[in-house]
Amino acid sequence: MTSPAAQLESALTTTIEEKTARGSTDHLPPTQGWHPGARIGATAELGALLAYNDDGSTGICNLENGRGTWLNLQPQDQDQKQDQDQRPYSVWRWTAAYNGRPACLMGRLAPGAARLELHASDGTVAEADVVDGTFAAEIAVDMVSLRHARERLEAHEAASAEGRAEFERLMADSRTEMTKLKVRVYDSAGTLLYDGAAINATD
Repeated sequence: MTSPAAQLESALTTTIEEKTARGSTDHLPPTQGWHPGARIGATAELGALLAYNDDGSTGICNLENGRGTWLNLQPQDQDQKQDQDQRPYSVWRWTAAYNGRPACLMGRLAPGAARLELHASDGTVAEADVVDGTFAAEIAVDMVSLRHARERLEAHEAASAEGRAEFERLMADSRTEMTKLKVRVYDSAGTLLYDGAAINATD
């Protein structure tokens, strides 16, 4: 199962079935009108597929070994349009690089934006997958403060005050590392529209 449409259908079906079984029917995603967007990690152990609906709903499908496993609904575009007043894209999800996994950035491009690149300080460049105005990019980069993230967490009981504090420190380190990644956005003619930090304080 590697086609975006099949992965989206799988994630949608599983989400609706499991939420219904738990009685969580107040937050079910729409059953019809979904379209696949940009994607990363199509067949990897963990990946993601963006999705959008004819009614304006948006979401991110979790992918595991090529299969769509869950659809997380995203905030409506009203908040995202405010982000795009400051830069030509909005962020739906970001993940720092740790435990051998790449950093990733996903979201929606503003009208007029056509291409997005992630730039690491070591010169590595990754071009985002762009589909119908959505984008998804991942980049292999060494985020120094996160090299031992798992060990840092496992050194404390998860439910303890020390464990919670260490988790908060890791989240702060993750945000700091992500701001070191740069994003460049271009229009269809190749004109540079944005060159700046990958995320901001509200992402």
